[in-house]
Amino acid sequence: MQKPEKYSWLKSIVAEALGLSQDRAQRLLESRSTRILKYRGITYMTIRRDIGDHYEGTVILYSNKTGEYRVVEGYPHIPRVLLLSRAVPRHFIDNVIVEEKMDGHNVRVVRFDGEIYAITRGGYICPYTTARMRRKYGRNLEKIFDNLGDDAVVAGEVVGMENPYTRYYYPEAPEWDYFVFDIFEGPLEFLSVENRRSIVEEAGMRNVRLLGIVPKESWEEIASIVRGLETLGREGIVMKDPHYRVDPLKYTTSYINARDIMEGMKYPFDEGHTFIFSRVLRQMFKAVEEGWDESRLRMEAHRIGEAILIPAVESLKAHIRGEPVAEQFTLTFYNKEELDEYIVYMYSLGVLITLVSLEELSDGRIRATFVKHKKTEDQFKRIMRTGLSPLD
Repeated sequence: MQKPEKYSWLKSIVAEALGLSQDRAQRLLESRSTRILKYRGITYMTIRRDIGDHYEGTVILYSNKTGEYRVVEGYPHIPRVLLLSRAVPRHFIDNVIVEEKMDGHNVRVVRFDGEIYAITRGGYICPYTTARMRRKYGRNLEKIFDNLGDDAVVAGEVVGMENPYTRYYYPEAPEWDYFVFDIFEGPLEFLSVENRRSIVEEAGMRNVRLLGIVPKESWEEIASIVRGLETLGREGIVMKDPHYRVDPLKYTTSYINARDIMEGMKYPFDEGHTFIFSRVLRQMFKAVEEGWDESRLRMEAHRIGEAILIPAVESLKAHIRGEPVAEQFTLTFYNKEELDEYIVYMYSLGVLITLVSLEELSDGRIRATFVKHKKTEDQFKRIMRTGLSPLD
């Protein structure tokens, strides 16, 4: 089914929304750079790469009821720092606000056509995240949008173990929660950090943790903050200008660099090989900037080596034992309709998941356990059959 035939009515909307000619809008609709999906009362188009001034993950929402539309801009990429001592004094103007970078998934929340929607970094309305957001923070978000208007976008991190994307245990959010790190209006006009934090607190929601306000010359103080996070096994920091006069920067701990490799290498043909070099690069510059002695360098090298090889070998052994090489996770739904919507959504994205168990809780909610299949298993089968490498 070709998109231009089914969605030709979108051409004028896409052209107006993105500032394109009719011909270019038509070509965009025909390309693989867009996907068109439906969620309850709306049709939406997500952009899968940067288009002009619009970032990947930009979404055009269209109301099937009113015929109105709006553009939700994609969240911009945040440059990663390798050397704090070089980047921080050169990049920032005066003070640097240091906030915690949490390990979850980026979600933009909007109000459109009178309803709250949760949009992933890639530009998809996640039914599961939307349902939980509406129930936990619906009234709080309404306060923010009543105050700022429906052009506002709330951006934050969904964290916790009941998470369909990235699961990491936080004591302050063991199951599911949302921590706001930005609010913007119009085309990425960010509120000041102080204003955003005040609005979020007044609405009864949670900001990401403020770790310090540091003069740009005091990069050593920022490094000390990171070392404190290291001891707690936390991910890292985002550094911001108080008024967004320059773009934010991010920096991660050694702990998370090694842990990411370990998690990725459980599925070496899915995430593993893309995880390794970037994180080794981070460790390389961290070692030089922090002046690791030989003992520390060998300890970190040992940790990286274990993170690469051990989980991959364990996955291969599990495959040989006949166990599936797959990711298992558990989510809680409020009713069967929400469960069904989530399953349909994942299949619409081409993600193969299998529902392996259901449990009805005493409050009527449904706890569902899924297995997400990985292409690593298919590669293991091929290698074990032929003995040949698929890479070289």
